[in-house]
Amino acid sequence: VVLDELNLAPSEVLEALNRLLDDNRELYIPDTGVTVRPHEEFMVFATQNPAGGPYGGRKMLSRAFRNRFTEIFVSELPRDELAVIIESRCELPPSFVRAMLAVYEDLQSHRCQSAVFLGKQSFMTVRDLLRWGHRKPSSHQELAMEGYTL
Repeated sequence: VVLDELNLAPSEVLEALNRLLDDNRELYIPDTGVTVRPHEEFMVFATQNPAGGPYGGRKMLSRAFRNRFTEIFVSELPRDELAVIIESRCELPPSFVRAMLAVYEDLQSHRCQSAVFLGKQSFMTVRDLLRWGHRKPSSHQELAMEGYTL
């Protein structure tokens, strides 16, 4: 099971997950009075963005709860890896990808120079780059128009 954006979950959900994630490995459903025990190979994966900052509404999960997981922190992708991902996922020519990444980096630079948008990638995210690429522009003019509308 993948629990996406776990630190947006209500406290009641996190409390219910505690028993599933500890040595008991069971989930009690109070509405039905049933206790569910998972398969012996059952695994739980969770994702989250950092609490606070540009990611509003996220809470810091307790250390005790987080200790039930192996935490992996993912840093920003290097430019060349990001280019490979966009080229392959969006099937775009390298010249389009270079132009897109130049805009992305320019917006990041503007963000760094301004306190208006305090988030790390407030102007544009990798998800935005992929959305842009999936619009399948056929010319640099279309690429510019799609980027502007995004």
